[in-house]
Amino acid sequence: MTSTEPAPGRTLPPRPNLPGQVARSLPLRLACTSLILLGCASSPRAESSADPDPLPAPAVPPTAAGTNPWVACHTDFRPTGNPRGDLARITRACGRTSPMRPITKVLTQRQRERDPAQRYTFYVPAPGSCYRVYAAGDTGIYDLDLLLRGPDGDDLAGDLSHDAWPILPPQGPLCFDQPGLYLLEVSVFRGAGTYAVQVWGG
Repeated sequence: MTSTEPAPGRTLPPRPNLPGQVARSLPLRLACTSLILLGCASSPRAESSADPDPLPAPAVPPTAAGTNPWVACHTDFRPTGNPRGDLARITRACGRTSPMRPITKVLTQRQRERDPAQRYTFYVPAPGSCYRVYAAGDTGIYDLDLLLRGPDGDDLAGDLSHDAWPILPPQGPLCFDQPGLYLLEVSVFRGAGTYAVQVWGG
């Protein structure tokens, strides 16, 4: 994976630091597509200004001394350029790390770097629920970005990688103590092509 310069016309303001990582900014104009039966919706803002405190990721046995199993499951992954096939391989490898399961269907969409980001929603039903997002693009996509927002519209986690198969968060699942509708934004930062994305939880 190699770093790339932002494409022309995609100068983006920096986002604030997030726990464990910094979210890469995405376009402000957003295209809206439904990922689950809840349909497409804007991220609702609660009246309270209190931010949700992410809970620690569920503990899992290490694969080796000093090895993070959440990272080890995708360390040796090499994409083939088949979005659905690559996504299936990643989720099959990392899904065994814990009793997590897919909570949304696999959705494929086509996007160019000049297009607005696409938005998907998923519902967190109870405090303590943990989630991880997997995505993969075809050979025409060089940098695929993910951004996760909470029910209050706050940025919770963002992709810092410069590749076409982001995992969010990369170090392990993100757990929430606030139920509600969460928003996932997907953006092709460089290139053009088809991607597949799916949310896992448990």
